[in-house]
Amino acid sequence: MLILALDTTSEHGGVALWRDFECLSSAESRGESNYSVTLFQMVDALLRDAKLRLQDVDLIAPATGPGSFTGIRVGLAAAQGWAQAMGCAVRGVSVLEAMAEQARPAAHWAVPILDARRGEFYVSVVHRTDAMGAPIGRARASEVQAWGSVDMQVAAQPEGSRDGARQPGLLLSRESVPRFLEKLKEGRRAGESVSCVAREWDSAAQALRGAVPATLGWHAITGPLTGAIARRALIAHREGGEAPNQLDALYLRRSDAEMHWKED
Repeated sequence: MLILALDTTSEHGGVALWRDFECLSSAESRGESNYSVTLFQMVDALLRDAKLRLQDVDLIAPATGPGSFTGIRVGLAAAQGWAQAMGCAVRGVSVLEAMAEQARPAAHWAVPILDARRGEFYVSVVHRTDAMGAPIGRARASEVQAWGSVDMQVAAQPEGSRDGARQPGLLLSRESVPRFLEKLKEGRRAGESVSCVAREWDSAAQALRGAVPATLGWHAITGPLTGAIARRALIAHREGGEAPNQLDALYLRRSDAEMHWKED
């Protein structure tokens, strides 16, 4: 299956083409966040270099967030438009899930932490599955499995969420993150290993390392997340399809315009 993975959630995003669990080609964003222009240029160059057409893609895998509101909207709109036009499948993957998938720490639980600005952080809790499988590089495609699944028991109901639905993540203040991790370690997961996961370029998240409980591990991941997004999307697609109009953004927080808007 040919997969086109997209990450437009931050300036550290990019695009990639995967054939099942093998990367054919990839391109990283060069620090530019104007994906309304650069996304289409990157995809066009990627397909041209691989001597493929957009019509050859079987599955489009966009990152659903959290991250830049504009970037998320551009990525999801492009994925929906292409999927509908080409009649291919689509599957969204959250950045937090992709972080855990890329890190694959040797722990029972992974806690992805991502800077949300304004002294806040996006946090999720991912439980390592029993059937973790062999490392991606040595496993046959039929044996590869996602690292784990999001623990919805700790998911919050963010302000402004539709229908009060739970989402696979939390929005925590800088002071709340260490307390949350301490409770996580002391709670029903006592005796199980926990590893925090942060992106290497995320200086705000990396600065939390000294404040987290010493009993927790720490895993810094490098590079784009498009490979992890492609893998998780393929595994999820095999378990069930997703229509283009079912794609949903993972914001976890309202936009600046919504928060600053005042009724006359």
